[in-house]
Amino acid sequence: MSAVPFTDRELTHAWRELSAIATPVAGGKRKNPHRLLLFYAVECGLKAVWLKRQNRRLFDHEDIDRTGHNLRRMLKELKVGADLSLPENLQLSPFRQSGALQPRNGDIGILHQAWRYGGKCAAPSDNDCEHQLEQVLNWIQGELK
Repeated sequence: MSAVPFTDRELTHAWRELSAIATPVAGGKRKNPHRLLLFYAVECGLKAVWLKRQNRRLFDHEDIDRTGHNLRRMLKELKVGADLSLPENLQLSPFRQSGALQPRNGDIGILHQAWRYGGKCAAPSDNDCEHQLEQVLNWIQGELK
């Protein structure tokens, strides 16, 4: 299955809708489904900002292949600076297999999988990742006014 290109309008619309839904009601704490939507809101927003800066209308196959779900790479390409960095490496809570603890580590691209499948980030914590994504989301808000 190959990735599907999306327009700047679609990405901006998705960013707005996902941002609104990712916020828990009445100041409650986010759970993994909210965090997952936060991740995707940031991903859509970064792609929309990237298109805006490139004066382009379509995030195409080449763009998708280059970025995937790597939000750090997108931030780097946008040259936003170290203030909006996301963790380079993630460590999920290990699982037990045949009596031994098995580590689960990866880059920021595994974050959406962790939250989608009910995992928990050990380092940095889910809350730390969430906070950093919120900062990026606030920056996107300024870029897509």
